[in-house]
Amino acid sequence: MRLLRAFIDWIRRRRQRRLELETAQHSADDPWVLQQIEKFERELKR
Repeated sequence: MRLLRAFIDWIRRRRQRRLELETAQHSADDPWVLQQIEKFERELKR
């Protein structure tokens, strides 16, 4: 049981680290991010 919990914690830490790296790659003034926001807003208006 303790081994399973340690394994789950390890996976969570890895996933969290990966999310932080992806977030750092896409800053708010990144053209791709702005494009996605505009696309999302257009979808909302429909």
